[in-house]
Amino acid sequence: MIDSSPESRREFLGHSVSLGVVAFTGLRAMVGRAQHETVNDIAKEDAGIQQQAQVGGGNRIRGLLIGGVLGDALGGPVEFQSGPEVDAALPCTRNWNEDRSLNAADLTRLAETLPLYSYEKLRPGIEPYGQWYEDSPAGTTTDDTRHKIVLMRMLKDAVAKQAFPVNSRNLAAQYINFTPKPGQPVPESLAPVVDEAFHEYRLAARWLLGERDPKISRPVERLWAGEPNCSGQMMLTPLAAAFPGDPASAYLAAYSLDFIDGPGARDIAAALVAGLSAVLAPEMDAESVSIRWKRLFDAMESTDPYGYGDVPFAGRPLRRWLDHAREFAATAEGRPSRLFELLETQGRPLYWWDAHFTLLVPVAILIFCEFNPLAALHLTLDFRHDSDSYAHVLAAMAGAVHGEEIFPKEFRETTAGRHREDYGESIDEWEQTLQLCSQRHKSGAPFVLPTGAES
Repeated sequence: MIDSSPESRREFLGHSVSLGVVAFTGLRAMVGRAQHETVNDIAKEDAGIQQQAQVGGGNRIRGLLIGGVLGDALGGPVEFQSGPEVDAALPCTRNWNEDRSLNAADLTRLAETLPLYSYEKLRPGIEPYGQWYEDSPAGTTTDDTRHKIVLMRMLKDAVAKQAFPVNSRNLAAQYINFTPKPGQPVPESLAPVVDEAFHEYRLAARWLLGERDPKISRPVERLWAGEPNCSGQMMLTPLAAAFPGDPASAYLAAYSLDFIDGPGARDIAAALVAGLSAVLAPEMDAESVSIRWKRLFDAMESTDPYGYGDVPFAGRPLRRWLDHAREFAATAEGRPSRLFELLETQGRPLYWWDAHFTLLVPVAILIFCEFNPLAALHLTLDFRHDSDSYAHVLAAMAGAVHGEEIFPKEFRETTAGRHREDYGESIDEWEQTLQLCSQRHKSGAPFVLPTGAES
């Protein structure tokens, strides 16, 4: 339970990012501390334990990249699924007695039993926005990764041809020309699936490129009827690796490229990229895990070059929803069923893939799980709905904070293998491409054309 310290609940929760630490360590949660403990006392105690509690390791840029793809593969088999097969595969914590709370043993068990399922029993067919092959094996990804592939192919082309700066028109061309494997035609059996999956994006892309034939193009602002969805979040997270330690530039680049989102969703996607960029700063290597989490969320909230937070009356939705994530995690008081209810009702989703909701869900569950990424991922799958979109955001953040080794080696290798087999894409090549883009940015050469600039 939250104790009755003199701090307000919101202020108290604000410390959860900086003081909350990954499980597997027996670390006590921020909630339930005795009143006489000051925040400084808690910080010193947690910092001491933290030195022995680091989980993960290795390359954190690679952690970001493989995390985003792996999160998609984790959530894909259960996305929008229901029924006895799915119930049997998941913890079904929403069916727990409403008074039952997660304890330390539950968190450890959730983390240790995180499943990477195949699609054969849970989702065997082909779906345009899901898996593109029947009975897909474990590690298969969905549209959350294909949008990333569009971005990375644009960047790889730009590096190969030294065709900088890139802009949203370059991205639009990639959407129009997308094939499952680069340089190869779309297999006849997949053509209808690819066409349906990219139909709406291609209509907007052609309009952006100047075509006005209503048979093949539509105004960009018409995309998804103007609803603020998670398209930009699906696509843009790898971009953070091109701007390590430079959240302002990362935000501006993401915002400039993101023609597939409306303004509110654009700010959320760009802020996510900014937060990931900040935590990838080389100096973050020497910091504790809890400090890295704090840096990620601080940068998301403080990086606001276009002044969304200055809008009279409305304010910045991103900040409001991050506050709600902290509030819901506290109000649930350890009860998963209560957290899920709060997300589904007070989270106000019109669609399960609303831009604010695909950020709210992973952040709230992460805080609820005491910053234990693997337990949070498992609980995110159990929440269901647009599970791959929630899980790819959470896993990208976890990989950037902890490094690639936070994820089981078998999971990483399986997913990277499917990535190569299905799309001819390599995480190693992605990392190399982004390093070259980063070098260009650091040299002062234009990398991404700013919003509103002429190409």
